[in-house]
Amino acid sequence: MKIRKILFWLHLILGCSAALFVFIMSITGVALTYERQMIKLAERSDYIKPENEASKPLSLDKLTAIAQRLPAKKAPAMTLINERGAPVIVKEGRKTLAYLNPYTGEKMVEPGKGTKVFFKKLRAFHRWLTLDGKFSEAGRWVNGIANLIFFILLLTGLYLWLPNRFKAKAFKQKLTLTSKHNSVKARDYNWHNVFGFYMAPILFVVIATAFFFSFKWPGQTLKDYLSTDASKISQGQVLSEQALNNQLSHQQVFELVTAEYSNWQTIRLSLADLNKDIQVFQVDNGNGGEPQKRLSVAINSLLGEIVDQQSFQQLSTYRQARSYIRFLHTGEALGLVGQTLAGIASLLACLLVYTGVMLSWRRWQASKAAKQAKLVAAQS
Repeated sequence: MKIRKILFWLHLILGCSAALFVFIMSITGVALTYERQMIKLAERSDYIKPENEASKPLSLDKLTAIAQRLPAKKAPAMTLINERGAPVIVKEGRKTLAYLNPYTGEKMVEPGKGTKVFFKKLRAFHRWLTLDGKFSEAGRWVNGIANLIFFILLLTGLYLWLPNRFKAKAFKQKLTLTSKHNSVKARDYNWHNVFGFYMAPILFVVIATAFFFSFKWPGQTLKDYLSTDASKISQGQVLSEQALNNQLSHQQVFELVTAEYSNWQTIRLSLADLNKDIQVFQVDNGNGGEPQKRLSVAINSLLGEIVDQQSFQQLSTYRQARSYIRFLHTGEALGLVGQTLAGIASLLACLLVYTGVMLSWRRWQASKAAKQAKLVAAQS
């Protein structure tokens, strides 16, 4: 049996066996395309409306004093958002302690909560096939295996896409989407070949990065082969009571950071740094999914000077790779264009599943009809 025939049957059998799960991952991927933007829209509708245009948010000194009174086992961190009326988020690790009204410091309802819950459950179904938003080991393995099959389908599909004869006309037929078809089968075959080829590079990135969510070995392999060494940003020392009197206000230090990085979207500060001579701020100049636009900034709170910074490029090679992998899967690392391309690829992956299954179904029906006709001819 020729290699092409072996790969054809492998492609067909694996495709049909994993079709449902590949379709589920793809269609939910389409629905998650603009998750970040939709959550942001929902959040903005719940932002605080100031009483008048002259209203100003509380100073960082007052906000940190309020945050420090929240019950926590260790010093929490505060995240400030560069949008009018946006809450100040106080977290202890991953646990959210409070959303603070930026004008009064009072606790407020989590903005966009309903939308966040919806997308959390949708994301869980996309990753683990659960409907309650909770993790499932079995679901992760099923999707992981289906994704591995999808990867094999991509590779075998590219080989099968190659014409038997390497001629310009043959390649043109494989690359051109046409509206004139002799049959539905011919239409599905054309769609399967054309869309499959053009979407292959994007699907390759989406599928390959998904391995890191389903299995532990890709991450461990990456860690084994890439450097984990990184330059460390300056860390401060706790000031004495006397030295604290010479410290700039937290608001003054914060304004130094915002003046230096005017395009900031969010800034995060650990409250553990407040009484130190060096305070470290985590600045994000991107959409939240662009790791290359994040950096850490160290400020001398006594002198009011930037003494150190750590850009994304100064992180370890391993950490940079993991950050890119996380956001290349969704396309967010490349901004709105990347998200759109990932969404289109996911949508066309649904079409590839449909056309592949229908081509297989018609092939089986034709084979069944041929056997039946042969049997009738033998009996007559």
